[in-house]
Amino acid sequence: MTDQRLDLLTDWLETFFGDENFVITTASDDASFRRYFRIERDNTCFIAMDAPPSKENCEPFIRIAKHLITGGVHAPKIIETNLELGFLLLEDLGNQTFLNAQQKNFELQHYKNAIDVLINIQSLEIEAVNIPNYDAALLTTEMQLLIDWYLPVLSSEHHTQLQTIFALLSDNALNTDQVFVHRDYHSRNLMLLDNNELGVIDFQDAVVGSNTYDLVSLLKDAYFELKPTEVQVLLVYFYEQANIQNPFAKFEKQFDLMGLQRHLKVLGIFKRLSLRDGKHQYLADIPLVAKYVLAIANKYPELKSLSNILELANHQTHAMILAAGRGQRMMPLTANTPKPLIKVKNTTLIEHSINALKQAKITNIVINTSYLGEQLITHLGDGSKFGVRINYSDESAGALETAGGIIKALPLLGDKPFVVINSDVLCDYDLSKLTLPIGSLAHLVLIDNPPHNPNGDFSLVNNHQVTNVHGQSYTFSGIGIYHPDLFKSHLEFEQKLPLYPILKEAIANGQLSGEYHNGYWQDVGTPDRLKQANNS
Repeated sequence: MTDQRLDLLTDWLETFFGDENFVITTASDDASFRRYFRIERDNTCFIAMDAPPSKENCEPFIRIAKHLITGGVHAPKIIETNLELGFLLLEDLGNQTFLNAQQKNFELQHYKNAIDVLINIQSLEIEAVNIPNYDAALLTTEMQLLIDWYLPVLSSEHHTQLQTIFALLSDNALNTDQVFVHRDYHSRNLMLLDNNELGVIDFQDAVVGSNTYDLVSLLKDAYFELKPTEVQVLLVYFYEQANIQNPFAKFEKQFDLMGLQRHLKVLGIFKRLSLRDGKHQYLADIPLVAKYVLAIANKYPELKSLSNILELANHQTHAMILAAGRGQRMMPLTANTPKPLIKVKNTTLIEHSINALKQAKITNIVINTSYLGEQLITHLGDGSKFGVRINYSDESAGALETAGGIIKALPLLGDKPFVVINSDVLCDYDLSKLTLPIGSLAHLVLIDNPPHNPNGDFSLVNNHQVTNVHGQSYTFSGIGIYHPDLFKSHLEFEQKLPLYPILKEAIANGQLSGEYHNGYWQDVGTPDRLKQANNS
């Protein structure tokens, strides 16, 4: 496909340089409609910004860059502009972002340096730069993104509760010291230059707002998590260096509430980037942002309703037990008995699963059946004798494998996240704690690799993001929670479909999370493992 904007940019650069002796490569994408290209020419590098005039306005970037540079901040110099086409040629501040540097070698001093730069930015005169106020209307519009893009349909009561919270957060922001606010002062928009000097980029949306806004963007970053003790040290450092006059406890609460306003907005934006713009990579960052939100919502009593609303969005009430397998490896035990009815310590395998779900207060259960399925139905009935409600998904025409079986059962599982467990797995994992993190379409419980699967299935990054195997590997326990949207591209017709390819798609889109469980787990897949389970 022809990239007409890139062709226009190339023509513009040829005119500016007077020749074609340069190389263009992609430098980075942006959460907006802007794109950035690195231009190499005669051992010198530049950055070209592509900002389509119908979508973006370059004028604020130019004006604010000059203001920051005049104030002693290392923003990129403007080399050439074409506002009609939406192109800027800028100084190249390199490719070592603050984020890259911290991921390679974390240094708290780098954060103190970033705070020093921030204090300088906040000291700049704001009248001449002509930037808008971060007023109540803008603050509230941003928080509305949470409702419009992130949360499910809400009751009128929940809407009222959220509007009260939005007003509280807006008032907090407006009743702090008003300064120059970068508005995205975080690890991806700071560049680590020579001698640890910091370059500042992506400042075109600057406003006049709270002195805590950029600070919380830095210390509670959507892309890099600091330890609570580190956040506290740096919060005190800013408080002292900026000579804040309020009592520290008051300042800390202002910081917390300002962060909550920002993170509610970010949840909506990241979800919108995926749903509207196809930029799915931001979904991988939602769990950390949601963690920040819930921490503050649970910290202050006046925010309790927010915590309840966010928890409600991901609360699961349904589960599926996978029971349609042939049990071929358990022969001859399964010649006349479906594997889920084989007993471990005088209780059938499937009853172990039902009891675990009931203990977690998940009582709406779907069971898929195929081989000797009528025995399962006769044994379990409607579930009332176990204190649960059971519906059956019939695969008597032929087992559909894991994903195919789940898809067939979706009408019985509802439109919220649901738990799925293998009927031949015994585990002491507490299913009441199994929740789907915000931004994930599936969340897996992973375990140490058993002898029969020494290479594992997945790896786990940052204790929550599941990736393809690299380095330390883990085995999928057969326990997970899934959102119906995980399967939406495979709903056209009934088919045999394994789960693994769908999980690979979720990995590619940053939508597969997980956790490590180091307790008891036993897969009862063979007579030998059945013996182990009975002897454990």
